[in-house]
Amino acid sequence: MGRRGRANHDVAFRRRLAAAACEPGVSVSKLARAHDINANRLFKRQREYRAPLAIEPAPLLPVTLVSADWRHFGRGGSRS
Repeated sequence: MGRRGRANHDVAFRRRLAAAACEPGVSVSKLARAHDINANRLFKRQREYRAPLAIEPAPLLPVTLVSADWRHFGRGGSRS
């Protein structure tokens, strides 16, 4: 007789699999099959695991614009 309902894996197990899925070269589908879980579920856990690890974007820095003398930048050569 097969399993009834959904499997209730503990949080530590889910985190371990999500971390393993984030390793370079790991096939998430193969990892899911090896642990008898749905690959889509593991992909979701992987995204959830990565979200708090995301690096914050660099803050914007103030920029001061200065006018330039365009004669020094040459626009297609000099015409005499």
